[in-house]
Amino acid sequence: MTPTQPRPPHPFQALPTLTVVMPNYNHGRYLRAALQAHLDQSQPPVEILVVDDGSTDDSRSLVQEMAAAHPRVRLIPLPVNGGVNAAMNRGLREACGDFVCFCAADDLVTKDFAARSVGVLARFAGAAFCFSDLAVMRGDGGAVEPYPFFLSDAPCMLGPADLERLLKRHFFIFPSHTMVYRKERLLALGGFRGELAWLADWFANYVLAFRHGACYVPEVLGSFRRSAESYSARGARDPLAQRTLFFHVLDLLGSDPFRDVARPFRTCGVVPELRLRMLGWLLSAPGRRRYLTPRLAARLLFRPLRAVMSPYVPARLRRAARRLAAAPARRTLAAG
Repeated sequence: MTPTQPRPPHPFQALPTLTVVMPNYNHGRYLRAALQAHLDQSQPPVEILVVDDGSTDDSRSLVQEMAAAHPRVRLIPLPVNGGVNAAMNRGLREACGDFVCFCAADDLVTKDFAARSVGVLARFAGAAFCFSDLAVMRGDGGAVEPYPFFLSDAPCMLGPADLERLLKRHFFIFPSHTMVYRKERLLALGGFRGELAWLADWFANYVLAFRHGACYVPEVLGSFRRSAESYSARGARDPLAQRTLFFHVLDLLGSDPFRDVARPFRTCGVVPELRLRMLGWLLSAPGRRRYLTPRLAARLLFRPLRAVMSPYVPARLRRAARRLAAAPARRTLAAG
């Protein structure tokens, strides 16, 4: 099945609306730039909800200052720090837009992020979300390196079966920092599961993708700031915590609410990290070994080797290698 190309909207169709939810905890030094990037959109969001999770820096006063000048900005102050998932779920419940995105206070988006994402997602009523190519900022220096997926040459809809075929051949993790969700789909899922901590959005994304499909825009529409002190990075450094969360995901996939997506999770080898320790965890837990397929074992063995070699390869060659690696998956998708 060839990825479905979008049709132009009807000239009298009402424009869909987007709510930006920005969870924040002590990121005042980045907030102004992040908010301004959304205010400067070619298709501005209907509202920007900054859910402040008990910050102790100048975050709240900065947001109030910007809200006074820009009515689209609204501060939602939480009395105590409850964690990023609680903050995102609070924003989701209060969002009035048809679509919603969750952008960290230290992420940045391009000027056409909303227009490009909402434009394609609005044309495919079944899709749960829209995602685009990955780009990473290194620290505070501002240098950005793109990591395109090369899934398609034009914006398209990828149905659940398309994504399953694609992820079997060319595994990737959806970049949450530039994802735009159909609000009703995310609400029906129950938002982000707090007990999954830093794996909550990762889990939700694959469940939604395997149930409803997703739209893809083959462009860099934003970048996230890679930091060793980010919530997910700190969590992944704790092997026991990471293993516990992943095994909880496997338990969820065995429960009635998620049995419908358990098979594609396993056949696609969906895991939160491609590291050798994941292979050890699955092999050492008899009740979890069934999740380990030959496809997943091969990935866990060879991806770490590629990661070690990657810094020594010029960026131009790394990009060419990614395009070459994606070619079989694109052919499989087109022939499906």
